[in-house]
Amino acid sequence: MSTLPAAELTALASLSGYEQMLQIDQIARQYSIDESEVKRQLAALSTQSHNAQSDTSNATTEYDPSGGRGHISQNHKEDPFASVNPQQSTTSSPQMIDKNNLHFEYDPTEGVKQRRAQIDQAILCPACGVRLGIPSTRPIKVTCPQCLHEATFTA
Repeated sequence: MSTLPAAELTALASLSGYEQMLQIDQIARQYSIDESEVKRQLAALSTQSHNAQSDTSNATTEYDPSGGRGHISQNHKEDPFASVNPQQSTTSSPQMIDKNNLHFEYDPTEGVKQRRAQIDQAILCPACGVRLGIPSTRPIKVTCPQCLHEATFTA
């Protein structure tokens, strides 16, 4: 009787239904063991993890859909799309980085070579830190494609 690697069992535990059944079959064939043995080891892993979780908490805990944010009053509701709305800020100078470290994604549109030739500087987005290539003209309004944060640089 062989013991399956913990990584295989945790990956198997993350699956459910038909996908888990297929993965159990594949693991059983890969390690030349019976499917019932794979299921037994999976059950033992889930029992161990359940016991470890109950040992670390003093009281029984239930799923909290608020994610620990507390109760939100009816008058003040969070906007689920708030991060999608662009914020505008004026920044005097961007945080510069080395232009040679930029890696361009595939762009099938026309004029790509001309636009890339205009890139003189590389900066970090002030909101999320993603690398952006920009021309050296100032003032320039930059919208981050990652977080949609808008910033105007004057220096």
